[in-house]
Amino acid sequence: MKIATLETDVLKVAEKIKAGLEAAAGDAVKVASFMENHSAEITSLAALAGPGAAGATNTALAVLNAVITAVKGAGDAASANGLSVSFDAAAIADVKAVIAAIEKL
Repeated sequence: MKIATLETDVLKVAEKIKAGLEAAAGDAVKVASFMENHSAEITSLAALAGPGAAGATNTALAVLNAVITAVKGAGDAASANGLSVSFDAAAIADVKAVIAAIEKL
């Protein structure tokens, strides 16, 4: 490969990179503006994905486990007649805490 050809190819790639960066710069400004305008919502969603998510997940799994156990125990009668599942005060308190966290969004 000749040096002149290599230089031309390098310049073409550099021009493409420059054009890409210039195009992305406009998008970056848009993204930054969006994030600034929606910072409260983003912060709330991040909080749900953080430490609060573990509590919500554990509560959801506990409730689902209770429902699965009840459905399995009732067998075909659950499909025919419906099914009521009772939860203790601790489970209800956990669910209420998850509800409160979601309502803060």
